[in-house]
Amino acid sequence: MLYQYRKDYEKIAMGLFSLVSELQNMDLVAQEMNWYAAKDNRLIYLWRDPSNNWSGLVGIELQGEQLLVHQLVLTPQSGSQGNYNRIFDDLQDIYPKQKIVVNFDNKTAWEKWENSTNHVRN
Repeated sequence: MLYQYRKDYEKIAMGLFSLVSELQNMDLVAQEMNWYAAKDNRLIYLWRDPSNNWSGLVGIELQGEQLLVHQLVLTPQSGSQGNYNRIFDDLQDIYPKQKIVVNFDNKTAWEKWENSTNHVRN
């Protein structure tokens, strides 16, 4: 389940962002978080796995009819296609009128979700 970022989730979000290879330095993590905070259409969601553990993060930007996924991070033990599917399903439930668009890093997981038999596109 996705939870919209709030200040008391800061350490969790920073820890998950630090899993991104380009964000190994905590100054870069802080810059990334500030980038999302700078505009209302940029949002961070934290994801709890089915066992209720904080296991992922998704950074999005809403642009008209599109939902751009800039960051999608899962902990190493949670990096299964089933969990990517859950996150994309949750995003689609929250933003049913937006088309999800991903970057190159998340293209494979998104394509598998988009083509899955369990996924019904609105």
